[in-house]
Amino acid sequence: MKKEVEFFSEGSKIKGILYLPENYEESGGIPGIVLCHGFAGVKELLLPAYGEVFCREGFAALTFDYRGFGESEGEPGKLSPYAQVRDIRNALTFLQSFPGVSPGKLGLWGTSFGGANAVTAAAFDDRVKCLTVQLAFGDGERVITGNLSDEDKEKLNSTMNKIWSKTVTQNKVMKVAVNRILSDEQSIEFFNKTIKKFPHVNVKIPFFTIKETIDYKPERYLSSVRVPILITGAENDKVNPEGESQSLYEKANHPKELHIVKGAGHYEIYEGKKFKEVVDRQVDLFNRYLK
Repeated sequence: MKKEVEFFSEGSKIKGILYLPENYEESGGIPGIVLCHGFAGVKELLLPAYGEVFCREGFAALTFDYRGFGESEGEPGKLSPYAQVRDIRNALTFLQSFPGVSPGKLGLWGTSFGGANAVTAAAFDDRVKCLTVQLAFGDGERVITGNLSDEDKEKLNSTMNKIWSKTVTQNKVMKVAVNRILSDEQSIEFFNKTIKKFPHVNVKIPFFTIKETIDYKPERYLSSVRVPILITGAENDKVNPEGESQSLYEKANHPKELHIVKGAGHYEIYEGKKFKEVVDRQVDLFNRYLK
């Protein structure tokens, strides 16, 4: 059963979709999972397949649009990781308040940028009882500048500081298309196909988001995450390389698991055999620690 829902995050109306199992009853006390989508994503993109599997397995699964994206209110395209973490925590509050969901059995699932956000949210929110993240990153600076020369890093840093200064002193916000920020071949191919079907994805993002992402290092919060965690990476990921998943795993507390999908790029685990390989492991984690 699929139900359109809404809640509020710091005054902005957030739109979501709640997947409920067939045996759902308001007095049932079923476990719940909040799903966190990736960079500039929307709730209808990639996540429904996971939501449907989780609800078939007996979980209430909530997908939602961060503020400023999809159908949610907020400044269009404004991507601030810590604001999104607050949206996630408010989504947890909504889910634990929903009739029939057990407030003591909540899990988090995140993909890509949403995986990084899920790690951060779990560090601050002890309502999260287990966590699974896929294709995530631990250090935004390492991902964005890791392949740059010292000269190019200096140029990027200078540009970011100038944009930051104009934002603060003149309230001038420079925005660019999503595919200008995610410029790797895997992302360009994916977004060119996706924008036709999901026009909500075609938003302009503040260029300053690059600076915020460089400063964003979710792996620093892993020492505060003391719940079971499953980290999934892709061998040929060009967005958040396999090494990011390895780094998250190394810094995570026990109990922890690492699953690297062989032969997969950043967008190849959302369907087919690789999807089943990934989601089966995730269902197993949620079954062990939420039921």
